[in-house]
Amino acid sequence: MDKILKVVKRLKTFTLEDIVMFCEIDAETAESFLLESENKNSDITVTDACISFLNVSQSRNIKQNTVKAYKTFINVHIIPYFKGFALKDITVSDAESFRKCMQHKQISERRIKNILTLLNQIIKHFQNEGYIDKTCIFEVKRIAYIPKRQIQILTPEQLTQLFKIINKKYPYLTPIIKNLITLKQPLNIILTGSEQQKKSQKRKIRKDFYKIKRELGLTNYMFEDLRFSNLDN
Repeated sequence: MDKILKVVKRLKTFTLEDIVMFCEIDAETAESFLLESENKNSDITVTDACISFLNVSQSRNIKQNTVKAYKTFINVHIIPYFKGFALKDITVSDAESFRKCMQHKQISERRIKNILTLLNQIIKHFQNEGYIDKTCIFEVKRIAYIPKRQIQILTPEQLTQLFKIINKKYPYLTPIIKNLITLKQPLNIILTGSEQQKKSQKRKIRKDFYKIKRELGLTNYMFEDLRFSNLDN
């Protein structure tokens, strides 16, 4: 039966007789299959469309990191928002509402652009395959220039206060921060152990450093900014 669909997709116009001839199948079976296939395809849900698109992507030798990103965007954002939607029912207005929803969740503009681009790819794929009409056509706007976050350097007083806090409450951080400041190297190089152990350490550091930042009254400060501090101050 897959042969019927392949023939239909390759022919710009066709009659039932054409399908019968090319596929060497009786007219009744061909007509029944085509009607069933048309109804099924035109009503494909967003969830099923996403799963199908992922399967196609994996079969096209797309980089594993790209497929992994697709899976994240689909499972975390696209499917939860459009769950219950038939793909053919998505409108430009729905795509814009989806954008606003992600902005409300404070997702970065770059990530929003990538998610909307993927949604656009999925819709266009099924439009080109003839499953849905080309009624939803939207463009993903380019991201405006976003200035790079400036590195923040602690004052001598803030650095002194930082060490008072970590020496008392988080002593495991003292040698790590001293090495970070002295060696001027990224945290991933400072930490020792396997990659899995480093990931676990970084999770703990992020969690504890968030508490330290609140105690010091810092907001947009990042742990890696400590590399640019100076112990001699």
